[in-house]
Amino acid sequence: MAKRGENIYLRKDGRYEGRYIKGRKSDGRPIFGSIYARRYAEVKCRLTQIKSSLCGERAALKVYGSGAVGDFLEFQLEEHIRPTVKPGTYANYRRNLTHHILPLLGDVPMDRLTSGQIQEAVELWQKRLAASTLRGVFRMLKAMLSAAAERGLLTHNPCQSIRLPKGKTRPPRVLTTHEQKRLEEAVRHSGNCEYLLCLYTGLRVGELCALRWADVDFAERMLRVRHAAQRVHAKRAGRKTALVMATPKSESSQRDIPLPDFLVKMLKALKAESGDCAFVFKSAAGEMRDPRTMQQQLGRICKASGLQGVHMHTLRHSFATRCLEKGIRVEVLSALLGHSSPQITLKYYAHCTPEAKRHGMALLTRSA
Repeated sequence: MAKRGENIYLRKDGRYEGRYIKGRKSDGRPIFGSIYARRYAEVKCRLTQIKSSLCGERAALKVYGSGAVGDFLEFQLEEHIRPTVKPGTYANYRRNLTHHILPLLGDVPMDRLTSGQIQEAVELWQKRLAASTLRGVFRMLKAMLSAAAERGLLTHNPCQSIRLPKGKTRPPRVLTTHEQKRLEEAVRHSGNCEYLLCLYTGLRVGELCALRWADVDFAERMLRVRHAAQRVHAKRAGRKTALVMATPKSESSQRDIPLPDFLVKMLKALKAESGDCAFVFKSAAGEMRDPRTMQQQLGRICKASGLQGVHMHTLRHSFATRCLEKGIRVEVLSALLGHSSPQITLKYYAHCTPEAKRHGMALLTRSA
């Protein structure tokens, strides 16, 4: 186990590593330097000397302990979080840090960070961000400052006493049965059967785009979800993002979905027309479809059909709601959706649709 200290960690090879910011990239991100030694005290001494040469008199203080909050958060994200999360998750954390946290708290000295400053930041975020986005930003900040407290850089986590605004939880947008019929008719007319697959399997848009013919088991009449398309920061110069094939959202998202007869028939007809492309729903270039393209195309179809507020995830929500209306058990639905537990399924789909309300009221009879 690593010895607690100021960004000094025990490596697997038995040496201690001390890390410090030695410069900035053109985009403002830090460039880290490292020193190594067998003894903790030696690394600490050398790290203080380096800090002194880079930052002057402030360097005699604890590394990051009296440095800027932003420096520690950058270090924590790049060195400890990035290697352990998926590219898409890292991109979300990077966005939260760069656009929301650093502008308000980045320059605050670590040893002067207070709960009041964080509360003020939360109140400013409340004016600019959706409630769900605000909670995500705050959870990230709280977790990173917990890491700072564990390493002795803070006496306590100042996020512990923060009051988050109460945001209204809106039920997900779900197609009524009438709306779903209209959409299905429009989809069949346009030949975009990918949206029918979403409506009747609950696939996420990334899972749909990454679906390959190798994932369709016609003999077992089964769809095997093993990949998801994601947009990540591009490593190549001149490109901001790149479309890659990654693993699904979570381990439980890797699942097998039985296919009803009409979907099997639809997929067989599509395969006969697909040629040599590995993907079930290919792009114009014969490659994996982009989730953004999927959404844009659905938007055009819905606009022509007079349907408002429909997104790709609306199809997944509608699938879940139809399953519950048909009496499918929540634990079965949870497995079909790839949720880690039935409790998560109930959290999102415990709402009542107009159809469910009408059906419930129709069951009532007047007492004699």
